[in-house]
Amino acid sequence: MTPYRLSVLALMALLATGGAFWLSSQRHLERAVRSGDRLLPQLRGAINDVTEVSVSRGDGSHVTLQRGADGWTVAERSYRADAGKVRKLLLDLAALEIVEEKTRDPARYAVLGVEDVGAATATGTRIDVKQGNGAIQSVIVGKTSGSRESYVRVAAAKPSFLARPQVAAEANPSRWLDTALLDLDAARVRAVTLEQAGKPARTLEGATLTAALAGALKGLALEDLRARPLETTGNATTSAVPQRARFVTWEGLAIEVEGREDGGRRWLALTATADPGAARTRPSSAALPDAAPAGATPPGATSASTPPAPAAASSPVAAVPADPNVEAGLLARRFDGREFEIPPYRYSAMFDGATAAP
Repeated sequence: MTPYRLSVLALMALLATGGAFWLSSQRHLERAVRSGDRLLPQLRGAINDVTEVSVSRGDGSHVTLQRGADGWTVAERSYRADAGKVRKLLLDLAALEIVEEKTRDPARYAVLGVEDVGAATATGTRIDVKQGNGAIQSVIVGKTSGSRESYVRVAAAKPSFLARPQVAAEANPSRWLDTALLDLDAARVRAVTLEQAGKPARTLEGATLTAALAGALKGLALEDLRARPLETTGNATTSAVPQRARFVTWEGLAIEVEGREDGGRRWLALTATADPGAARTRPSSAALPDAAPAGATPPGATSASTPPAPAAASSPVAAVPADPNVEAGLLARRFDGREFEIPPYRYSAMFDGATAAP
């Protein structure tokens, strides 16, 4: 056999071997991105081991959710988080399954919204999940596709995918707060004392206490919170002098409320104490005058623009300890050092719409 023939045969053998390796790698790649595979398979059985979840975006917004002995907390607010919302996020991440691979080209990530969120122009959301053993799983959630799917990419990995279900994770800390603030039933309120700028203080009770005012703290939900003391924005502060109200229950629980409008937002500072001297025996025939019908639109709100306050029956704040000292202690710990933003219509019901002269 001539040297030329040997060279040709050697080249053919090399091409055949290289082709075999290429086909093998492609078959392996297909198995790695098979439709229906979990994007984060290691998270599926480790949800209860997660100790921290962080959500961040390119615009600089971020939130850190931490789990401790007392449950989940929004670190940026030092306040309890909505545990149900956190768990839903983790379940959705664990359930993410690949529909198909899209691109491995970093130049095309932005089309899907899965580029790294370090850039201010990034449109995706990065979610980092940390377990107790220190393991961190990170995924970037990009644009949606239809109503069930979205584009995703495991951070630091090249492949991006179309996956389901859609994962919703906001980077605004206020969106993760447990919004149930206070649930004081109107029937428990014996008297309310109001102090407003330019008006003498007055106490409403019995026939002068309206159902709207007595129920002003029923199902009260927060929208955001901040640390005290109050710091106004420096402009558009429409209530330089705070308004005050003191709610006293038949059992002797006293809740003092200080309200202020700041830059179009309504804030409350609350304190809770047990006042044995204020306790009274509630008459068996006691009833609230002018009770609003069930499902009625709250004072100052419109059914089209303002949703009703969320029900608080399943929240710990709805429980009523038999001892007002115990209840006051629980509430005081929740209120201490904080101010709470509430919807404008709830603020008006407390200080404006329910304060007609008797």
